[in-house]
Amino acid sequence: MANAAGMSLHEQVRNTLLFEIESGGFSGDGRLPSESELCDRFGVSRITVRRAVADLEALGMVTRRQGRGTFATPPRSTIGTMAVGGFSDHVSGGGTMSRRIVRATASEADADVAGRLGVEVGSPVFRLVRVFLLDGVPLSLDDSSYSLERYPGFDARVDDNTSTYRILREDYGVRFHEVERTIGVSFTTEEKAALLERPERDALIVIDKTARDRDDAVIHFSHVEAVPSRLELRMTARED
Repeated sequence: MANAAGMSLHEQVRNTLLFEIESGGFSGDGRLPSESELCDRFGVSRITVRRAVADLEALGMVTRRQGRGTFATPPRSTIGTMAVGGFSDHVSGGGTMSRRIVRATASEADADVAGRLGVEVGSPVFRLVRVFLLDGVPLSLDDSSYSLERYPGFDARVDDNTSTYRILREDYGVRFHEVERTIGVSFTTEEKAALLERPERDALIVIDKTARDRDDAVIHFSHVEAVPSRLELRMTARED
């Protein structure tokens, strides 16, 4: 097997099987091939296969049945939808949406942050990192920055139960006018894997977003990393 993105052999085997499980590749009785069959398929040792399957078991993606083999757990259907094209991201799926703050810090803007927010270097900024969940299942990790000079006291108004867009609209009179997004791909680090309940070096969809108001002032910029199998991305373009 080729070494993809610096992954070890067992990580490559694990991620391939994980993709197949989540895509319904074992939708019959759910039984995975035997260790020897997987060794032949991937051209790896039994130790490598066992490590890959152990990772999948730890993630709750497979169960081992004594004397019968290893079986995939029933695949989850897409549980969330992120609309990419409106004035804000909207996640829906018929379940309970929640947020969990990972980091919330106020600091002075360095040159990079100041340039992206359109403020002076050294002005106060607020960085907010949150995990978004649906029915307790992590969907995405959102890392956003805001100007506290533009929105004084904003950092004190945010908690796990609040929508930042609602606060900006209702408390500061913000009118969202334009949202620019760039979409790419990344992989989970050890920290992100734990936050999103995924294996390390697992593929993520990346959305870099900058929102502006009607005066072309930057409201915030965000770096969003989403689990592909847990979200459906929809993009809509309209001609004026």
